Amino acid sequence: MIFTFKRTCLLALAITLAGVVHLRAEESDKANADFNLPVVEKVLKNGLTVLIVERPGVPVVSFSMMQPVGAQDAPKGKTGLPHMLEHMMFKGTETIGTKSYAKEKPILEQMDKVAQAINDENDKLEPSAERLKDLSDQMKKLTEAHHQVVVKDELSAIYTLNGGQSLNAWTSQDATNYTVTLPANKINLYATIEKDRLSHPVFREFYSERNVVAQERRWRTESNPEGKLSEALEFTAFSASPYKDPTIGWMSDIMKLMRPDAENFYHQTYRPDQGVLAVVGGIKAAEILPILEKNLGEVPNPPVAPLKKNWSKEPPQEGQKTVHVYFDADPIVMMGWHMPNFPHPEGLALDVLTNILTSGNTSRLIRHLLYEKKLVTSVSTETGFPGDRSPNLFVLSFTPAAKQSVDTVVAAIDMEIADIRKNGVTAEELDRARREIESSYLWGKTSTSELAQDLAYNQAVHGDWRYVTRYLDMVRALTPEDIQKAANQYLISDNRTIAYLERKSK
Repeated sequence: MIFTFKRTCLLALAITLAGVVHLRAEESDKANADFNLPVVEKVLKNGLTVLIVERPGVPVVSFSMMQPVGAQDAPKGKTGLPHMLEHMMFKGTETIGTKSYAKEKPILEQMDKVAQAINDENDKLEPSAERLKDLSDQMKKLTEAHHQVVVKDELSAIYTLNGGQSLNAWTSQDATNYTVTLPANKINLYATIEKDRLSHPVFREFYSERNVVAQERRWRTESNPEGKLSEALEFTAFSASPYKDPTIGWMSDIMKLMRPDAENFYHQTYRPDQGVLAVVGGIKAAEILPILEKNLGEVPNPPVAPLKKNWSKEPPQEGQKTVHVYFDADPIVMMGWHMPNFPHPEGLALDVLTNILTSGNTSRLIRHLLYEKKLVTSVSTETGFPGDRSPNLFVLSFTPAAKQSVDTVVAAIDMEIADIRKNGVTAEELDRARREIESSYLWGKTSTSELAQDLAYNQAVHGDWRYVTRYLDMVRALTPEDIQKAANQYLISDNRTIAYLERKSK
């Protein structure tokens, strides 16, 4: 699953706090009383960070295993590999998902050789159709032989037969997450399976799954107007940052990915000493920590150097960029302004500005463009696009109303932004935004799974799960002048990229 973790997820966890503040706090390796969230934090002997929230009386427990590796970490020429690895982690181990790994292993190795030969042939100036057909026939025979020794989807079946729900995963630009919710008495099952999965994964069915991912790309991007436009905005707005490449990867890269690529990438990136496991539900930390230490604490860190993440920094944009995407669909426009990533204070100010601009019927753009001037049928804003670990984009999207020109709407948006840059936002607007956020904080409800994921994400990507509570305090501290300053700094034409989706003229 491709996942874009927007900064609103910080709020999602803040919402959850209202539902857990009554819980009894336990001893923690780190003091956290000031944050009003009873998290037990423990680092296992192999470096895996474990975060636990007890919810007495809840009959289930949710697990979120987060690795701070996402699409931006893909090796050059292998875009989409982190997402492909996500798919592979459901394929089982040397004991789960196979009738005989001793028989299966040589088949997998032979499939690798044939797949590499296909890649080599396709790289030739004049590939041989006859040779490619022969290799394709070899791969089909190997696939049929492999089917005879595989127990398909056995890992997910084990969880399901034991009451498991929401077994899933997602990959974003910044991280990869694996989740499952189980009955609260199945801690030992989870710890045993995940120890095996992390210690002895087998990336079986790699080449057939590669075709599944390619089809996912066709569906989500190549035949989807919003997907095509979003991808064009990313690629045009970023010139150096790895955010310019799509999470799912480029098709030419996807179809050449190899199983050994995934194995090597796994050992570089899926390290316990960089991962985070969040556990939320009807459990007691004192009881489950020894189980987790005995099992997950034994998962070894690979004997290879971890992936270095000193990626290229995006240089300042020095002039407006535009890109036109042609598609047989009604027009859509996306604008993106470069902005700092969380927790930069001006990034936070822009985050709150999205609420003032497009959240609710009284927000500026909804009121002025949709209801009063009837220039658009929809308009929205977001921050943290397409990821949040590195500087990213403030994005404004709109669909023009029938018979309204795109240029007219862009001009109207420019006037609204110019007004904010010149006159700022009102205290009333900022108060409304604060009330809306705080109302969600007080009254919102989320699941144990959502809480686990948000805890793990903030620890893995932002370095501290406590940002979810700090976020609300930071919002309360903002002034209208802070928002005006951020708008003047970043919402300028030279810092903007505009992506237009339109029908090609006949």
